[in-house]
Amino acid sequence: MKVSADLLKKGAEEILKYLGETPENAVKIAEILVRADMRGVSTHGTYLLTVISMRIKGGQLKLPTLPRVISDNGATAIIDGMDGIGMVAGSKAIELAIEKAKQYGIGIVLIRNTNNLGSLACYTQKAAEQGMIAIMSCNAAPAMAPWGGAEKFMGTNPIAISIPADGVGFTADMATSVVARGKIRKAARQGINIPDNWALDINGVPTTDPNKALKGTLLPMGGPKGSALAMAVDIISGLLAGSGYGPLLKSFHVLEGPTRVGASCIVIDVSRFMALGKFKELMAEYSNSIKSLKKAEGFSEILMPGEIEYRKEQNSLKDGIELDPQLISALDELLVQAGSNIRLGENKGGA
Repeated sequence: MKVSADLLKKGAEEILKYLGETPENAVKIAEILVRADMRGVSTHGTYLLTVISMRIKGGQLKLPTLPRVISDNGATAIIDGMDGIGMVAGSKAIELAIEKAKQYGIGIVLIRNTNNLGSLACYTQKAAEQGMIAIMSCNAAPAMAPWGGAEKFMGTNPIAISIPADGVGFTADMATSVVARGKIRKAARQGINIPDNWALDINGVPTTDPNKALKGTLLPMGGPKGSALAMAVDIISGLLAGSGYGPLLKSFHVLEGPTRVGASCIVIDVSRFMALGKFKELMAEYSNSIKSLKKAEGFSEILMPGEIEYRKEQNSLKDGIELDPQLISALDELLVQAGSNIRLGENKGGA
């Protein structure tokens, strides 16, 4: 079923205000969640409103979210998320990192004591839209064993990179595991199997059962390389930020206490190295060179990082966002509880 982006944002804002967020925070959170849905990253979109509601009702989330800057030194800063909704702390961090990059050429902001931040690309793209290169990462509850291990220690620990360019641009957003844990949760909800190279069961044996995978451990992308990247994210986003890391982190999807998630934002001002216009010209040349290369067998085109999501976002603006009917029902139930007149299930799509 398709829902218009504008209506979904309004509905998300209504739900968030009902749950206890400030109007300003509700707008920021809704923007990030809906953009994830528009880009086809539904595991990090408005589905998270159902988890946020569960945590609030279970006394596991503090609203309104009131993040604090607890350290501010030149090009660097640390923000305490105060165990609130991650999208508020994440937005504050990327905005502060952009400000610092404009002043110093680079801005590095770490976050401690926050929660699930959703799709990191939704933050890094904000910087790219202002002529900045942005790199953002965050850690998560243990879901993946280090290479060679059969016991989970690191999270899926995603990394996103956005580089300013006209048109499609460049945005890479990926878990350091073979697949994001959210995709396995989605498979479990839908009752479908997963590929046998995604995860191991509790005995360290490859499994296609998503429920066994969730109890077991995910596999790192690229074997030892993904394992090393996941560790680096845990150290920089967690340990260095003074937040949780490894088994000190808790799952956002289970009521077992503060998640203690940490994150890092690095923003670089392109204009400190060359004129932004010239850089974008070079990026266009680079992209055209890549896309004009000889295609491998079975491929009709070579895509730039983030190009699939860019196309989905453009289609969502024009035709509406494709959402699971069960999610629409769950969101409409929250809207009823909020006393809102908005009903997503009655919408026919379109922007």
